[in-house]
Amino acid sequence: MGDFQTPDTTPGPDIDAEPSEDRLGDGASLAPEDQGRLRKRLLGVAAVAAVLGWSYWREFQGLFETWNRDPNYSHGVLVGPIAALIFWRRLSTQGAFQPTPWPWGLALLATALVARASFHERGNQWGEVATLLPALFGLTLALGGKPMLRRAWPAIAYLSFMMPLPGRIDAILANPLQKLATSASCQLLKLSGTWVIAEGNVIHVDADRLEVATACNGLSMMVTLAATVTAIVLIAPLRPWRQVVLLLSIVPVALASNILRITATAWCYHRFGAAAGEKFAHDAAGWLMMPIAMILVGLEVVALSWLVQDEETELTPMILGRPITDMKAPTLGPSPRRAGREPGPEPEPEQEADHRG
Repeated sequence: MGDFQTPDTTPGPDIDAEPSEDRLGDGASLAPEDQGRLRKRLLGVAAVAAVLGWSYWREFQGLFETWNRDPNYSHGVLVGPIAALIFWRRLSTQGAFQPTPWPWGLALLATALVARASFHERGNQWGEVATLLPALFGLTLALGGKPMLRRAWPAIAYLSFMMPLPGRIDAILANPLQKLATSASCQLLKLSGTWVIAEGNVIHVDADRLEVATACNGLSMMVTLAATVTAIVLIAPLRPWRQVVLLLSIVPVALASNILRITATAWCYHRFGAAAGEKFAHDAAGWLMMPIAMILVGLEVVALSWLVQDEETELTPMILGRPITDMKAPTLGPSPRRAGREPGPEPEPEQEADHRG
């Protein structure tokens, strides 16, 4: 018989192994050539974003003018930095991922730009600004695919808070919100013992008149509070059920803050007169709306913490009300402690026999 040779078990090159790819989030573990490709891709993303921002520069100027002119939308200045913080947090918490560009994202981007041109021809400035969001969604898909979109979509959607509400929505909701604020404020004033009567959207306090104007309907307050609470939900580490509860409470908290503002102003009219109330109480109550709303949201979070405990308890197998881990196997004979010696290994049967003998 011939000599047998031991087969060579040294692992050879893996033919099916995929080449190293760029992954966002773990650049320190990449090879130098992979890091170079990643830098080029990021530079490309920055260049395309700069071109898109330049093309929407006129719309951004209109937004800046709205934020500076209308105090109801002054929060729009902070929307961009908060959106960037949301995107950075989701990148840091969800770990590295493989960008997979999706060509159909370019089609979505082109559709958004065509819609923007159509809005421009019709003079619809709000529609032009609104096309920025689908353009960003398309750009994200084209550069990073679905993995990138899963991390970026909350930040992109949050940018909608930088736009003022369309005038049509304002017109539809203004009158019902005015009536609700007037009626609820009158009820609170009556509970406090103040004589008031409502006539349309006007509250008669003694001999003075307090008009609940369109600007006092609470809609702008609702948008500002929605932007603030949504940022808290997306940034703070809250459980999903708490996030849902906070988002659902935006409308009632905003309405309650506006009603408290009108009630406090009317009470100052009754206590100090219309001139002092108009000069001091009206503006001060307006500035205090947002702090009051945030106090109400904080009280809501505290109440939820009291009502529902989020402590994670480890389930331990139980037998007759005792944990299995605490139960010891039964032993025959006297306990080592009862015998007067420290617990230790039991002697062998042969050694016990020799000792007795």
